[in-house]
Order: sequence, then structure tokens, then C-alpha cells
Amino acid sequence: MKTIYLPDGWSADQPADLSVLVHEMVHHLQNVGGQKFFCPQEREELAYEAQQRWLGLFGHDLLKDFELDRLTLLLSTKCVH
Repeated sequence: MKTIYLPDGWSADQPADLSVLVHEMVHHLQNVGGQKFFCPQEREELAYEAQQRWLGLFGHDLLKDFELDRLTLLLSTKCVH
């Protein structure tokens, strides 16, 4: 069974919340497509990019909406070993 889990309090009314679903849908499609990655962080790069693009459609920004800094995002998307 393939299930996407969303955080408590998730709402389809807010672009930031919907962007979480976009992010998780990317992972679902990666899994269905059988994509392989060198490390867990590598699979996050496309998911965060899609999430940022979605947010941009509504004048929002991933870093601001989720209170992230660029270094945290970089380390979340690159293999460091």
C-alpha cells in the first residue's frame, strides 16, 4: 500500500500546506518510477524544486514560508559523504 502522510493540521486552503503535498507527490512518483539515488538527500532536490515552483505560483517562497535558510536547504538536497 502506498500512502502519503501529511502533518496534523494540514489544510488544502493554504499554498504552503498544498506545497507539502506537491513535495510528497514528487517522492511518490520517484518511488513508482523506481528512481535510485546515491543518498536520501539527493531524492529531496527535485521535491524541493517542485515545492518552490508551486509556492511561486502564489507569490510565496519555500525559504520564507518554512523558515529555512539556504544552507539548510543545500544540506538537505546534497550527498555529503
